[in-house]
Amino acid sequence: MRITLELSHRKRTVTLPINNSHLISSLIYNIVDKSSSEYAEKLHEQGYRLQNKAFKLFTFSLLYPGNQHKWVMHENGTMSTAEPLLQVTVSSLKEEFIEHLVIGLLKEPVVWIGKERFRVETVRKLDQPELSDDMRFVMLSPLVCTTKREEGQYSQYLFPGDEEFERVLFENLCRKYQVLYRREFSGDCGEFSFGIDQGYVGRMKGKVHKLIALKEGKADETMVKGTLAPFRLKAPKDLIEVGYECGFGEKNSQGFGMVKVDNTLLSE
Repeated sequence: MRITLELSHRKRTVTLPINNSHLISSLIYNIVDKSSSEYAEKLHEQGYRLQNKAFKLFTFSLLYPGNQHKWVMHENGTMSTAEPLLQVTVSSLKEEFIEHLVIGLLKEPVVWIGKERFRVETVRKLDQPELSDDMRFVMLSPLVCTTKREEGQYSQYLFPGDEEFERVLFENLCRKYQVLYRREFSGDCGEFSFGIDQGYVGRMKGKVHKLIALKEGKADETMVKGTLAPFRLKAPKDLIEVGYECGFGEKNSQGFGMVKVDNTLLSE
C-alpha cells in the first residue's frame, strides 16, 4: 500500500539539505512512534529478520513541492522552495506499519523535518497499479545493490550490466518475499532480467550513477552509490509486487529503491 502525505508550512520559503533522505526516514519513525513506541523501536533496531539479515520492508519517495514546482538548489548543499505544500509518498506491504503510520499522524499532525516544522494536511491512499511479470518502471530514488566477494571484505557496489547485478537483485527480492509471507519463494524463476533504458542513458550521457550522503556532516556520515534511470524488469509477478511496494535493492528504509510504473516505451 502507498500513501502520500501532503505537508504545509507557514514560512515564506522552506530550506532543507539536498541530502535529506535520513531526515525523511527519521520523520517516518517519529510518526510511527506516536502510535507505538514499542513497534517503532523494534522496527528501527531489529526490523523483520531472516537469519542474519534484517529488513524494514518500507520505502519512501523524495520530498517534492506540489504543483510540479522544483526545488531551488544552492551551492552550500541546501535547497529551498516557496511552494506552501510538499509531498512525500511512503510504501509498504506490511499492514501493521501502514496502520501505525496513519494512527501516528492522527495523534499528532505536526511534524518536523530537520529544523523545519510542517503540518500534515492530507493523507491519501494511492490506487494500486496493474502489475504483471513484465513491467517498466521509473526510479523515484536510486537503486542500490552490493555484494561481498569474500567474508570480511567491504561491500562492493553493483550496477546494471555488472555480472552479479541481476542475481543479487533477484535474491534480495526472494528474501523479502520470504520475510513477508514466511515461506520461501517457489515460483518460476527461469526468466528474470533487468534492462536499463539505454535511450535515457544516452540522453544523460551515461550519468545515471548517483552518490548520496547519508547523515551528511555527522560523525557517522556514509556515502551510498546507486543507479537512477528507468528500467524494464521481467520477473514473477509476486516478486515485482514486493519490489514495487517495499523497494528494489537495498537500503529501502533509508530512501532508496522506490519506483513508479512507467507507461512509456523503453528502448529495447
